[in-house]
Amino acid sequence: MGRKRKETLLDIALFSTWPTAGVISVGILFFGYVLVPALFNHNQFLKPLAAGLQPLFLILGCAFGAISLFKWIGQLKESAKAPSLEFGRRSLPLQSNKRYRREDVGNSNAGRMDPTCAPKDQTGNTQNEPKIKEWSLALIQSIEWKRFEDVCQKFYEQKGIRSECTPLGPDGGIDIRLFQEESTPQQATAIVQCKAWGSSFVGVKPIRELLGVMVHEKVSKAFFMTSGKYSDEAKAFAAPNRITLIDGAMFLAMLQRLPEAPRQQLLEFSTAGDFNVPTCPSCGTSMRLVQGKEGLRDFWGCLNYPRCRQTLGARRGTHLTTAYYQ
Repeated sequence: MGRKRKETLLDIALFSTWPTAGVISVGILFFGYVLVPALFNHNQFLKPLAAGLQPLFLILGCAFGAISLFKWIGQLKESAKAPSLEFGRRSLPLQSNKRYRREDVGNSNAGRMDPTCAPKDQTGNTQNEPKIKEWSLALIQSIEWKRFEDVCQKFYEQKGIRSECTPLGPDGGIDIRLFQEESTPQQATAIVQCKAWGSSFVGVKPIRELLGVMVHEKVSKAFFMTSGKYSDEAKAFAAPNRITLIDGAMFLAMLQRLPEAPRQQLLEFSTAGDFNVPTCPSCGTSMRLVQGKEGLRDFWGCLNYPRCRQTLGARRGTHLTTAYYQ
């Protein structure tokens, strides 16, 4: 077996997020136009060499800057097409920051009706709702993005693996860190990325970005967990790079193999309260479905509006249903 090729700056830029490529670009320009002249200017023989190298540093810096720009544009395009976690680019006025009744959310007048709160029992579940008794793929695909991350993290806890979720806000491509080496308790041995995209496919781009995060974090193994499925290109890329892909059906099988007590405990946690209403990525409160105006798509708006103007795109026909109850 041949020796594995070492990662280069180009590899890191290509397989990481756009800020990383941008930092590399700025670093190259700083090195070529600030550090090198500062080191060589005192020597009359090296000073011309430093000046002669500056065009090379300029070309390299612009090349990595172009990579960062293209990756940023690609991220914007992918965000616009994201099936369930699309960050809205508009801030339409919300009429109230109170929660609507479950049967009202998704109604054509949801953005204008009188707000009410459905009665909750002591566990946080709305009264008179059927209790979910078993795990199912439909249930996994209906869990909102933050609850899905928490369920994945608690699953690792049930398996005896120390883990922690990253805080709200920009996560750098990491949702969960796993710690399995007792000799280095503060150093994660693996990282996990979670995507609650319903039944949609995850393409190769998020998997490539996860590899870049692995290089940055200096971890040799990663897991990508989704409620949906993976494209063939994503599977082909993940296999040789020590990225384990776990789709919705596989995660369901893993949950069903848990002993009954922890399996039911995890089920109760995952279905408590409004588990299919998205959590605001900015402030962590619940969101509500708001009717798009003048033909625009409906979207999820933060309950803390106008203090928090975070929005998430909603898939067409989104409504809260009890179809997955058993």
